[in-house]
Amino acid sequence: MAYSKLITMYNLTASINTAASGATAVYSELADGIDNIAEALNEVVKQYFFLKDNGFAQNHVTGMAPAWTLTGRRVLGDAAQEFIFGNKYGLDTERQTTFKLEYTNASNATVSITVPCTICNIQEFSGATIDDAAISFEIRFDGQPTVA
Repeated sequence: MAYSKLITMYNLTASINTAASGATAVYSELADGIDNIAEALNEVVKQYFFLKDNGFAQNHVTGMAPAWTLTGRRVLGDAAQEFIFGNKYGLDTERQTTFKLEYTNASNATVSITVPCTICNIQEFSGATIDDAAISFEIRFDGQPTVA
């Protein structure tokens, strides 16, 4: 196995737009304090059981609601975390921004995924009294991403 072809998670660059609504985008990296990132496509799959398939399904993906879950530790002063936790009690547009993910593919080209998003299920404080505050939040896509 050629281990040089494995994607290491720390080689992903995830960021969110932390500029005020309507202002020129300013992307702040989701890096300091973040130690885990997980993707879920949340697909809508229609299954069809045709007579010709003898009881086995044919699957048809008809939609999806992608989301990324990030966890880690609270770092005061980090621009991305200040934006997220500063809006945790906000509703509607106060939770909306733009998410960008960049990584290098097998052809050694940079892939950039950009999408409007809503930040959900924000947890700023968690853990034992002697622990650094554990955090988690979800970035849910609002529509189809642009992949370049």
